[in-house]
Amino acid sequence: MKKVAVIGAGVVGLACASRLQMRGYEVTLVDPRDPGMYCSYGNAGCLSRASCVPLGLPGVLAKVPGWLADPMGPLAIPPRYALAIAPWLWRFWRNTSLGKVNAIADALHALLDPTVEKWRELAAWAGVPELIRQDGYAFVYENEAAYRGDALGRELRRARGVKIEVLEGGAVREFDPALSPAITHMVLMPEQGHVTNPLRLSQALAARLREGGARFVQQSAIGFEMRDGRVARVRTEGEAIETDAVVIAAGAHSKPIAAQLGADVPLETERGYHVMIEDPSIQPRIPVCSGEGKFFATPMEGGLRVAGTVELGGLLAQPNWRRADGLLHGTKRLLPGLTHGVVDRWMGHRPSLPDSKPVIGRAPAAPNSFLAFGHGHVGLTAAAPTAGIVAALVSGDEPPIDIAPFSAERF
Repeated sequence: MKKVAVIGAGVVGLACASRLQMRGYEVTLVDPRDPGMYCSYGNAGCLSRASCVPLGLPGVLAKVPGWLADPMGPLAIPPRYALAIAPWLWRFWRNTSLGKVNAIADALHALLDPTVEKWRELAAWAGVPELIRQDGYAFVYENEAAYRGDALGRELRRARGVKIEVLEGGAVREFDPALSPAITHMVLMPEQGHVTNPLRLSQALAARLREGGARFVQQSAIGFEMRDGRVARVRTEGEAIETDAVVIAAGAHSKPIAAQLGADVPLETERGYHVMIEDPSIQPRIPVCSGEGKFFATPMEGGLRVAGTVELGGLLAQPNWRRADGLLHGTKRLLPGLTHGVVDRWMGHRPSLPDSKPVIGRAPAAPNSFLAFGHGHVGLTAAAPTAGIVAALVSGDEPPIDIAPFSAERF
């Protein structure tokens, strides 16, 4: 039986390891944290084939000053990090032309389109099929200008076959009486799915992997031992792990270890926040995203999770909990009748690249090393499709989609 070491036990690493084990590989996962406890734990839970729209759209830079001027706005850049993030922002801007946006949307659509189907397969394998729901989700807007401002995103989605329905005025309240009467437009996408407990999903995958013989090494991967130009061992802080192949899926921590295998990529962290609201008196009928605030409110097993916004502040800074408090305030605007119990705050690190696409494919410096990181806002959505691609590559099979747009060498 061939051995594969997967660096990273977040949802992408767990999904990759699961697909590899299903193909008969002996899998070792390397991560200093418990499975699923990092960024994979705190996401909004969405499984969205509609997330083919990149963050960088034509005209987005014109909105940045207004966002930065609002302490609770959808984007924050701490002054101490402004110089460090400048090269990343320049690359981000260079990917905002309409031609590049369409190419990025094509690539993301190909990757994300089968997400619900692929997650149903993995959740059933892990014994938790009930965690995958397909009730749709919606963007909601409090004014006509904000709704019209997102027109390009709707065009990009419709052009790629995403079903969209638009409700206005009283029809919004008929669909969901919990929502604020101030909402003027609802953009409903009925095909989208969500996960009702992302941590339980990750833990179920980890448990099934262990049942199948997978080993979890709770240490940091620090390097590799090579033999004949191939990775022969993964070196950790405590041991060296023999392997026939390696997959790097360490999220926002992937950059230094991937660089050792020839992948020099401009990986950054988009710090995201959530609040988990226990015992909410009301919840939205389906997950909803504020068109103005750029945050999602998702009904989950433990209550109502509100997650989103972007803070470009690096891996080391302490959380700015005012960002989380702003999410709670925004939620009460969307759901004005909301009362609740305990509110838990969280911050995590989305691994993001300036063209909104992940890195998926073979690493440049060793033919038995593979990359699967940088999924940004679509980590959960993309995890199951990415896993199928990685398992095919490790096995020497043709991947199910063209992965050239996700090459590490595109930079």
